[in-house]
Amino acid sequence: MKNIVNKNTFFSIALALVAVLIVIRIMPVSVEPVLKLVISKNKVSITDINQARNIDRSQEIMVDVLNIAEQNRFQHPVLGELGYGNDFFVDVDAPFTVKQAGNFQFVVGSDDGFILSINGKQLCNYPGSRPLGNQNCRNIKLAEGQHTFKLNYYQGYGHAGLKVQYKKSGTSKLYWVGENSDAIHFVSAKATTPY
Repeated sequence: MKNIVNKNTFFSIALALVAVLIVIRIMPVSVEPVLKLVISKNKVSITDINQARNIDRSQEIMVDVLNIAEQNRFQHPVLGELGYGNDFFVDVDAPFTVKQAGNFQFVVGSDDGFILSINGKQLCNYPGSRPLGNQNCRNIKLAEGQHTFKLNYYQGYGHAGLKVQYKKSGTSKLYWVGENSDAIHFVSAKATTPY
């Protein structure tokens, strides 16, 4: 009788572990929904951020930070590969609050082109194709209160990636756009289409 109880107990524990693993496996991965990316597949090849768009389809994906350049792909460290393989645009329009006024610098790493604007003022851009490279944008003075971060990016063909960071002048620590600091707070966004 004791031997049967031990076998049944072992079997019950094993069955419970399998059930837990199945539940973990089928649960979708997620991150805090801070930034909404509108990813649009173009019908024709893209070679310049300013070219006319000819959109085939679009999707909205929520991410926590703009760190989407894993393994030379448009890939988030938690969510995996996002968007389409090639010839797509990504648009980010995100509100943020400055808690400590001052000068700020944004650094954009992109493969391929982009335009970055704060409050409608273009800070930097790279219009064409290139391998993943960083670009320091010019400083911008921001008062306390609400502001708008806007980024347009495109991926043509081949390797891909997008990373955007910021820092307050006089400090050395860089934060991902979407990550809160003592000086800037990003407001959570909501997508109309879940990831």
